[in-house]
Amino acid sequence: MGKIVFIGNYKGGVGKTTTVVNFANYLSKEEHKVLTIDLDPQSSLSEIQISSFLSKTLAELEDDEVLNHIFDLYITKIKKYPALNIPFPEKIIHKRDDNYFFIPSSLFYKKGVGLDTLAMQMLPNLEYLSILGDLLNRFKNDYNYILIDCPPSNTVITQSAFLSSDYYLIPSVLDHLSTNGVVHYIKVVERIYSDYCENDKNEDSVIAKTIFGKKPELVGIFYNLIRGTVNYEAEKIQFLNELKKSFSNNTPYIFKSYVNNFVDIARDTAYGNSSNYIKDFDSVVKEFLKYNKPQI
Repeated sequence: MGKIVFIGNYKGGVGKTTTVVNFANYLSKEEHKVLTIDLDPQSSLSEIQISSFLSKTLAELEDDEVLNHIFDLYITKIKKYPALNIPFPEKIIHKRDDNYFFIPSSLFYKKGVGLDTLAMQMLPNLEYLSILGDLLNRFKNDYNYILIDCPPSNTVITQSAFLSSDYYLIPSVLDHLSTNGVVHYIKVVERIYSDYCENDKNEDSVIAKTIFGKKPELVGIFYNLIRGTVNYEAEKIQFLNELKKSFSNNTPYIFKSYVNNFVDIARDTAYGNSSNYIKDFDSVVKEFLKYNKPQI
């Protein structure tokens, strides 16, 4: 069974896309079969992958080669043709090599219909929330890991990623605002699952829990963009204390490994690569793979 992992944080600029790129590279090199999915309407991950791996631009892709096409098809199906059986458009899955596959989203779908526009057409009910889960179930067993790049928003599409995933990771910078943001993000993920799958007042909660399964497990939080010249001890203590105060019975795990703010990492990520010199992300991924022993 493939493991579905979303990478998220409501704060921008914490390295979510960089995390997906580096995790996908490391896991694929270790002979894990990986699929990445870009749910961010900005499509930064997609632009990197299409440019670096296929020598194209997003604007050159056909409409049926991007994730937007799936949501567009199913929104129309739900609204107009609920009994219609739609064949799966295989062209949305692109390949770098035998271990690395990716599904891009695009700003240029139908000349500007991004995922954010499509999300506004979706209602917060099971029909729409299940679109992503149905897609994942078609090929979940074809991959060891499916990594989802989540945007810093709370649309129906983002909520469907929360509900359909097995695990999640939160990259974070170290400052007071980020601490509060991480606490809020975890509580939102838990509340969304609870509202749809555990709330006795929700008459669809039984079927929702049957569809989505268990609540996604937080593997942990790791510090990103750490500057070597800065002493973060006070911030680390504050970060941990806030987590303990907010989640006293089940304090989230903070990775021992962290990622420094090296220009090599940013430069190589822009080309879809991992740095040959800086191995910070390798340490984070190795720690991720030890979660819950045996490996997830």
